[in-house]
Amino acid sequence: MVEAHAPSDRRRVSWRTGIFLVVIALVLVMFLPSINSALKQAQQIAALNNEIDSTRSEVEALEEKNEQLKDPTYIARKAREEQYYVEKGKNAVIVTNREPRSEDEKEAERTGGKQAWYLELLESIHEVGNTVEKG
Repeated sequence: MVEAHAPSDRRRVSWRTGIFLVVIALVLVMFLPSINSALKQAQQIAALNNEIDSTRSEVEALEEKNEQLKDPTYIARKAREEQYYVEKGKNAVIVTNREPRSEDEKEAERTGGKQAWYLELLESIHEVGNTVEKG
């Protein structure tokens, strides 16, 4: 008699297990979209918080720049550096080649391979045009 009841017990366990698995699957199907949307919202919130932080740092930088623009010495220095303004009574000198050259290079330039004067003039005008565009 023990053998006769064993298959029915196994069926009941398997039916119970099946029903339990179906219930769990239904619960997952019901709550999975809300969990997914909650995760997406959390990601959006994190992205917005990062954007807020970067905007705050931009605002702080702009406020600092605004304070600097109220200072007349800062404005005068920027005008000299960026716009090449010269104070009254002073002479302006613009250096186009800031790299120091060795004596050998200077000597080679003086002795050999000089170009025609109009080609040198053209190169000089081209260099000045490039410096003004960069500034």
